[in-house]
Amino acid sequence: MMPEMPQAFNDLLTLEECAAIDQTLLPTRDRFSIRITVYSWRYLYKVSAGLETKIADLTTSQIYNWVGEDPKMAATEGQGEEFVGWFANLLHSSLKPLQQVAEANETDIETLTLEQIIHWFEQKVKTTL
Repeated sequence: MMPEMPQAFNDLLTLEECAAIDQTLLPTRDRFSIRITVYSWRYLYKVSAGLETKIADLTTSQIYNWVGEDPKMAATEGQGEEFVGWFANLLHSSLKPLQQVAEANETDIETLTLEQIIHWFEQKVKTTL
């Protein structure tokens, strides 16, 4: 039996948002990167609101502590410190592309839209072709 995923994942991407990402027709790895970035953006938004700080100012330790204390991320069978560390690192790594998207749109990470994130990834892929 597979372990249950934490409840925190249940509300990070809607079906409509998944469809918008799929409609880009980008390679699978790039669509996956968009999804990870959006998941992270949503979760980091909650972290920054809870800590009353900007997303760009979050530290690795703040993210790690938040994930470790999040009741929705409570360790289930087969998950523990390794998962918390992995997810916190994933979130922290997502700060770089989120900051780049925000800079390209001359805005803060908090006010980004899904469309802006998708567009940035589309432009990034076009420059590598």
